[in-house]
Amino acid sequence: MKRALVHRVRREQRGAWFPLLVFAAVRFGAAPVVRYGQGDHPGDLPPAMWYWPVALVLAYAAISWFYLRRSDRLGLGTRVGPYLALGIVLVVLITVYVAWRATHPGFLADLHGPSPVVLFLDKVVSPAGTIGLALLLLARIERSWPLLAVTCGYLGIMLGSGSLPDPSPWGFLPGLLLEGGVLLLGGVGLALLQRVQGRSAA
Repeated sequence: MKRALVHRVRREQRGAWFPLLVFAAVRFGAAPVVRYGQGDHPGDLPPAMWYWPVALVLAYAAISWFYLRRSDRLGLGTRVGPYLALGIVLVVLITVYVAWRATHPGFLADLHGPSPVVLFLDKVVSPAGTIGLALLLLARIERSWPLLAVTCGYLGIMLGSGSLPDPSPWGFLPGLLLEGGVLLLGGVGLALLQRVQGRSAA
């Protein structure tokens, strides 16, 4: 009886479908910014760089509002605090890192090249990478295997896309659409799954 109650409480506390939908919107919204906001001069802060900290901070604000509102409505405490804290810390760190790279083109220049390790780090240490890292923590907090599967799919596509250079100015678009699509479909799927589970438990 106690175990069933704990399982029900954990299920009611889950709401990862909302962060997935929010981050899908953030990824899709990056398309025109990445295409037209790269800047013209090396060493300058490109306009695209400002999109990510603003968009991610707004995203985490919306996610915080959602979980707090949901907690008040259900009368249950929320365990999402560590996730939101990690997200904000990652936003700050990545913003500082990207700004440093933009204003110091020679930074780590000796490591730039086709090295798989460097390419992997560039993917992970990126605004898109921070979304996946934060979602991994959320999957652990909510103990959600479906969310973990969606996150792994997102990270797999993110790490695998853009491996080969594409001269087209829209060469980044297929990978971005795939990443956003995984988040969007994952959010819709988790929302439907939670609704079905809620009805079956009623």
